[in-house]
Amino acid sequence: MNAEVVIIGAGAVGCASAYFLARAGMKVTVLERDSVASHASGMAFGALNPLEGIPEPLAPIAQEGLRLHRELAETLRDETGVDTEFQHHPAFTVALGEQEERRLRSRLPWLKAQPGFQVEWHSGKELRAREPRLTPRVVGGYVTEPVGLVDPYRYTLALLQAAERRGATVRHGTARGLRFNGERVVGVAVGQEEVPCQAVVIAMGPWTGAASEWLSMPLPVEPLKGENLRLRVDAPPLPHISWGQGGCVSRPDGLITVGSTQERAGFDETPTAAGRNIMLERVVEVLPYLAAAQLVRHTACLRPVTPDGLLYLGLVPGKAGVVVATGAGRKGILYSPVVGQIVAELVAEGHTSWDISAFSLDRAVGEFPELPRPAAARE
Repeated sequence: MNAEVVIIGAGAVGCASAYFLARAGMKVTVLERDSVASHASGMAFGALNPLEGIPEPLAPIAQEGLRLHRELAETLRDETGVDTEFQHHPAFTVALGEQEERRLRSRLPWLKAQPGFQVEWHSGKELRAREPRLTPRVVGGYVTEPVGLVDPYRYTLALLQAAERRGATVRHGTARGLRFNGERVVGVAVGQEEVPCQAVVIAMGPWTGAASEWLSMPLPVEPLKGENLRLRVDAPPLPHISWGQGGCVSRPDGLITVGSTQERAGFDETPTAAGRNIMLERVVEVLPYLAAAQLVRHTACLRPVTPDGLLYLGLVPGKAGVVVATGAGRKGILYSPVVGQIVAELVAEGHTSWDISAFSLDRAVGEFPELPRPAAARE
């Protein structure tokens, strides 16, 4: 099949889909209103831990995502010259009190049962022996090995460049709707023009709700705002350290990424003083030496979330040739290579080897849950 496929969205999911579709020999056009990875995919934390914050139906995708990132780091570098800065490192998950310690300990049986990972519990004293900069308030936690880290912008850019080398094209513009001949999609409206196609992939992230009218079906996807900081301090690199409402890790450029907040703020992508202060308070509480760090960069982005926290992934019922791929929330970079493969299978073959029944587009999902309240007062 040599289909003309239009992918709406040049984030990590859209670019991964373009890469695997182009690898399958398909003619691909990526439609993006801004630029590649200009929203969440370019500003994400970039930590690849498939054992943390993953709803059970997504566990296989998360774990395969880490394996694929490892493989793609070499492949994409060979194909494009772009280094995604993928690396393995240990992840410290720490507790600052007895309640959090009990919660973390309750997860150990499941964590230890996951193949390919080593998860060990340590006392606070043992953790500080491995990372002396941790606060004495840390009472315990576990160390997971191996997990990953990637530069999300470089990774997304490399995917797109590799797709372009296989003939994919990028078009700038805003999708206004889809045109159908009967039930089959035949075009995408872009401004006053139409891009003809035989298949469409809707990878619009938090803006996916706009496609509900095009498809005559509800797609309840909301933006979850998250803010990150980049700090500079003259000290050895940090491993990935996470705690109840935050995390940090050193990047190859020597800066430390600190994240992240969770807030429903509509489509406002503006960094806030309140978000900055909350993250600084949290990270200094865990790693007091960072009180002397210099703030280099402060960013905010919008992640796509669904009410039940699962992906929307699959063919649209009654709309032949249309695939929706969104809802990865805070794990979009981790899931994206697997989602890209699944999308390519759905477009090329009309089915996938993965069980994606839990991600059905017409499932009943209920209401969006309340977010956890921040530990510090907002300004």
